[in-house]
Order: sequence, then structure tokens, then C-alpha cells
Amino acid sequence: MKKILLAFAITICSFSFSQQNTSKFSVTYNKNIETYFLAEILSTEHRRNNKDFELYKIKECSGYQPIVKKALNKFGHLKNSPIAVATAELNDVIMEKYGLGNDALMKSLVYHKEFPSNNWQNDYQFEFSRLNKDQNKEVTLLIKNYINELSKFYTQEKVEVFFNENKDFYQGSINEYNKHIPTGFTYAMEQFYGEKFNQYVILISPMMMWPISDGEGRGIGTDVVLKSGAKNIYEIASPFVKVEKQGQFGYDNQFQASFLSVHEFGHSFVNKEVYKYSDKLLKFKDMFEKSNLKETMIKTGGYGDHETCVAEHLVRLGEIQTAKIQKDFERAKRLEEYHLKNNFIFLPQLEEKIKEYNSNRATYKTFGDFVPQLLEVFENSNIDFINSELEKVKK
Repeated sequence: MKKILLAFAITICSFSFSQQNTSKFSVTYNKNIETYFLAEILSTEHRRNNKDFELYKIKECSGYQPIVKKALNKFGHLKNSPIAVATAELNDVIMEKYGLGNDALMKSLVYHKEFPSNNWQNDYQFEFSRLNKDQNKEVTLLIKNYINELSKFYTQEKVEVFFNENKDFYQGSINEYNKHIPTGFTYAMEQFYGEKFNQYVILISPMMMWPISDGEGRGIGTDVVLKSGAKNIYEIASPFVKVEKQGQFGYDNQFQASFLSVHEFGHSFVNKEVYKYSDKLLKFKDMFEKSNLKETMIKTGGYGDHETCVAEHLVRLGEIQTAKIQKDFERAKRLEEYHLKNNFIFLPQLEEKIKEYNSNRATYKTFGDFVPQLLEVFENSNIDFINSELEKVKK
């Protein structure tokens, strides 16, 4: 779920090849995702929560995201339309009642076949570990009803025409992102995690607004289980470069492109394993809340609960290990330094611990098999250590 902020310049080795010929990997866009973010733009005036930030995003991003500006010019008269009101209400309700953000909607949008289809790729059910069974059912119904209305909006307002009018920009964005992806990174991830997925898909989203500063962008990870049982995983990427002249598309940053891809795909390997062991993290939950870590993690990236903090640490561990498998040791080192400076204080211990996993793959065939051992790093900590390490980061 997560926004990834990069506020530093980083030098990595140059790749003269892409992964576009790897059959399991692709870069494209999704009409459902783009239509949702269009509706979100139109909904701003009706928001109860985060309205000031949403207004700021429109003012800021319309200046250097051409698709946002074109969408406002073509569809701005619909700001009081039923879909604008419904989009605002959905976001406010899931935030106020369930503590969820718009990233929670992404799975349903890729589970649904692309508009104008009214069908689903497979049965969609919302599921979030911190909600009970009835709450998950409530959210499922809210989202399904909303997507039905979004599909009608797509057809009634001829949104397809907009995508056709701007197909060259979307293709340029796909090409720009794709050229920066190092060959074989998905295979390196599979080697580390001991698990494979059916497809790895980057969904560029020129319509998603995230204010750009110093090469920062937002990535959202999700997945879809097909009727065959195979699972596809996705990373939805906002632009992370300002479009300031002809021939730019918003994705011309090699480090950010590869960083976001490995990070968001990593969540599909990691999150499900962490949430299996909620009962093993009760001691860490107490430390997380009583130390300075909770406040720090919220400021770092909005990571306001202990399980998310653990998952984010393990995803970053996976980024570093993936870089090492690809023999990109410079990048691995820079990632270590950057993440430590951004308060991921358990990484040194996790890196030491993961050596046991790497040297005993006959015993630990998958990353999931080793997660209980990694969780010991968090459970065996203490408040004094946590606060002391956070103070070191400040210096």
C-alpha cells in the first residue's frame, strides 16, 4: 500500500537492456485504474477528509502532469456529477469507518475486467486483516456497488475516447518506464523469496496525482488470483518526473522506476507472510506504541501500526537481497544507507539474520518458512534500544 518517497540523488550501475522481452513481465496501463483516478479528481470539492491536500494535488500536479490537465479540461464540468459525489463519499466512508485509503480500492479495479466490460476476472472479496468478517463484507459491497457506477460513468461519458485521444502519451509513458527496468529482476526476486507468480505487471498511471519533488513518486502494490488459481501481481505507479517539455512522459528516472517495481512487487511476497503471525507480534506491538517508533514511522511514510512497520522492514530487506543477487552491490549499499537514514532501524539485524536463510535453503525453501525467525528480531527488542537507534538516525 504504500507511497515511496525518494529525496536524494543516487548513482546506480547503468543497464543498457530492458525486461520487455521477459514473458512474465510487462508494463502497461489499466483503464479501470485511470477512470477511478479521473473520478477522484472530479470528487475533490465533495470530500470531508483531506480536502485541502486533494485541492493542493490538483493545483500542483495539473502543472506538470499533462493527462491531469487534459482530463480537467475535458471532464471538469462533471465535478458535481453523481460519480464525483459517489467517489468522495466512498473515500470518506472507508477512511472514517474502516481506516482505509484509496490504495484499498486498487485490487478491486484490477480484479474487474477492463471497462467497458461489466464482468470480473474472478470473484472479488475485500479482505483486510484488521477488519472482522462482517466489516470485510461491508467494504466488499461498498466497493462492488461503486465500481458498477464507475463502469456506467466510463460508458456514458465516453471515457474510452479520451484514452484513444491520448494513446500516444500513454504509449510513451510505457516505453519510458520500461527502458529503465533491469533484465531479470523478477527472477532474482523469485530466487530470494522461493516463490513464483504468474505475471508481474507495472501499471503506469499518468492520471494518479502525487506532488513530485526530488524524484519522489507513489507506488501501490496489489494482486489478482485468477480462476485458474494463478496469481498476477501489480505495481501501480504515479509519475515521478515533472513533464516540462515535449518528449517527456513522467517516468524517466532509472532508480525510481526500478526501486518502485521491486518494492511494490515485494509486498506481494511479504505481507501475506507477516499477517499470518499476528499473535507472534504482540510484544512488539507494545514496544511500537510505547517507544518513539510509531510516531516516527507515521512521519516516515504513514506506517501507523506495528504489522505494517514489520512488513515495510521486510520488503526493504528483500530489495537489498534482490540487488545482491543481481550483483548490483553499489545499489544494495545505497539502499541500506538510505533505508537506515529513514528510520528502518532493524535492517542491520535483519540482514545478519537473513544469512541463516540464504545458507540453509534446503531447510527454508521459501521466505515464508523463515519469517518466524525474522520476527524474533522485533520481538526480542526493547524500548531503550528502539529509542536509542532512532536518536542515532537523527544525528
